[in-house]
Amino acid sequence: MSVPQSAEGSVLGASRTAVPVDIESLAPPGALLVIAPHPDDETLGCGQALSAAAAAGRDILLVLLTDGEASTPGKTPAERNRLVAQRLDELRNALSLLAPGKRIRIERTRLPDGKSTPCDLAIDRAEELLVDARKMKVAAVWSTWRGDPHCDHQTAAIIGRRLAERLGVPFWTYPVWGRFGERPHPGELRLFADDSAALRKQSAMQCYRSQLDQTAPPAAGEFRMPPALVDHFATHPEIFFREF
Repeated sequence: MSVPQSAEGSVLGASRTAVPVDIESLAPPGALLVIAPHPDDETLGCGQALSAAAAAGRDILLVLLTDGEASTPGKTPAERNRLVAQRLDELRNALSLLAPGKRIRIERTRLPDGKSTPCDLAIDRAEELLVDARKMKVAAVWSTWRGDPHCDHQTAAIIGRRLAERLGVPFWTYPVWGRFGERPHPGELRLFADDSAALRKQSAMQCYRSQLDQTAPPAAGEFRMPPALVDHFATHPEIFFREF
């Protein structure tokens, strides 16, 4: 996937006339299941809404598909392990800022970063997630959007749809990379914005130094989000598609 340098695209164009959505619609009373392909997608794509859901008293189960171990290629096994530990620490710190005083449960599926498919999630693991979701009384599922041009994001969308169908609850998707560039998209977008949650999201984004830090140049092959996109995710209302 090529990384865009500016925050422009058909989804963002359509969002200019999108209808606002409230947290009661996105996360009805009950628990919320959020699927993130990598540590940081939950904050970039739906951090405001996740924060607002926590503030509204929703219990939250975060299913982390990969540990983000491939964001810097060419690392030795020991270096990859250190990167995984760093990214998981960043995730926990970000969630503590998005949902202060509230524990968000994290379930790691450990799918292969950068090359996952829905088939990689073992049937028994998927059943375990369903059991947990039913115990928590999950009332809505969120995942990255199927139109995101990244295999892990598309895997998240397919798994999210399957879980939501099995649970019989609403399924919402949030575009991350798919909001940039020209691509087909559903006609009906919804925007979520909350001033207090936006401030918490901005603080949470600062936890992801391995991905977003602009103070030091990246090492060779290391991913670093372009400044224009960091600014975009920090300030733009969040975009959701209601899948069913």
